[in-house]
Amino acid sequence: MAVFNETMNEFIRKGAFERVRWMQNLEKTMLPSHIKRIQQNDKTVMQEVVIPRWVTWDLLFEWANKKNTSSGRRCILCANLDENGIDFKERFICENCFLKLKHLE
Repeated sequence: MAVFNETMNEFIRKGAFERVRWMQNLEKTMLPSHIKRIQQNDKTVMQEVVIPRWVTWDLLFEWANKKNTSSGRRCILCANLDENGIDFKERFICENCFLKLKHLE
């Protein structure tokens, strides 16, 4: 996580907000198949994706591995991480909480 955070902090310090915005939106621009290949250390992905010149392999590799460390998303009701659930008004509700709410009605 050092390379990604150091690069982000350096860009913020220098005022390169376009680069910071690009790094924050990286998940939206990458396909899941590309992310898996980056996690598998397949450097041929660099030729297939459209990325700026200043992006290094270490930066992408660290981002892909950092992104996958938590399994799932955080539920707004129970605050647990879960992969299964629904998005309700742009908020994530895990499957267990959703079923509990559904059976209350």
